[in-house]
Amino acid sequence: MAEATPLASDEKHALVRPRIKAEVRRRILVSLLGAIALAAAATGAHRWIVASRFETTNDAFVDGHVTNVGSRVAGHVLEVAVDDNARVRAGDVLVRLDPADLEARVAQARADLDVARNRMNAARAAVAALEAEGRAVATEQDRARREADRITTLFERGAASRQALDAASTLRDAAAARVVALASKADAERAALGSDAPVRQAQALLAAAELALSYTTLVAPMDGVVGRKNVEPGGFVTPGQPLLAIAADAGTWVVANFKETQIGRMQPGSKAEVRIDAYPGLVWKGHVDSIAPATGATFALLPPDNATGNFTKVVQRVPVKIVLDEVLRDGGGDAPLPAPGTLPVGLSAEVQIGVR
Repeated sequence: MAEATPLASDEKHALVRPRIKAEVRRRILVSLLGAIALAAAATGAHRWIVASRFETTNDAFVDGHVTNVGSRVAGHVLEVAVDDNARVRAGDVLVRLDPADLEARVAQARADLDVARNRMNAARAAVAALEAEGRAVATEQDRARREADRITTLFERGAASRQALDAASTLRDAAAARVVALASKADAERAALGSDAPVRQAQALLAAAELALSYTTLVAPMDGVVGRKNVEPGGFVTPGQPLLAIAADAGTWVVANFKETQIGRMQPGSKAEVRIDAYPGLVWKGHVDSIAPATGATFALLPPDNATGNFTKVVQRVPVKIVLDEVLRDGGGDAPLPAPGTLPVGLSAEVQIGVR
């Protein structure tokens, strides 16, 4: 009987241990489920608060001023003064074209202008000569008229013959006709002299030729970085052909394409936070500059026409322009902070806008 007590005690402990372990597991499971429920509730509450106070999208990109530089005249490329990704300032030479043909056109236009001016000078000289000759003929006409009057008086008195009278009358009439003819010629020359259209036309052609000659030197329209260069020395370019692109140094912004259901409470001036994929750990503070007057699909080359065929409703997106004001660190790292307006164009971004 004395040995039965330890055995009974061991059997009792063997029965109690599984219950304790089960109770511990139950309490652990309840704790885990409670923690999960609390986390889910906290996550749901956070999402609800965020959804009620903010609108977010990851359909956003950095945008900026990008200019395609092209030639305005045809010609062979003599020199390409820049390379890919080179930084340039406004007015820097980018490409030089062969100016020989256009220099010849300028020389021809200058010669044509000289010819037109010489013709005007000749017309002035002709007018002066005709006026001088007209005055001389007018003097001769006056003398012939007085002579004819004298002969007429003598003829009436019988002191002059009919032949002398006829000769005097002929000289008088001839002088009068010459006066009229010279006056007509002078008027015609004055009319030509008064219209300087030939000179103005030649001046316009010269200006056009000089302007075309200036187009053989392509310069940077703004400060920026060269990209997409597709021109080399020796090549032939045509008017309108894009040769390279320049992305402006400053002035980049973010365009976020929000769903049409998200823009109802947005307005210019609303605060925004921007995170750019290329710069983890950084956050840009900015504000809404403007909201596009139409959806992105409206500006497409072939906008959809929902009035034809079977209609399927698709949520449209509206571009929202966000100006970046400052950049802050939102994590570790000590990389230099980029300026808000100098980001590479085209980078992907995530945007959150306050709509309280």
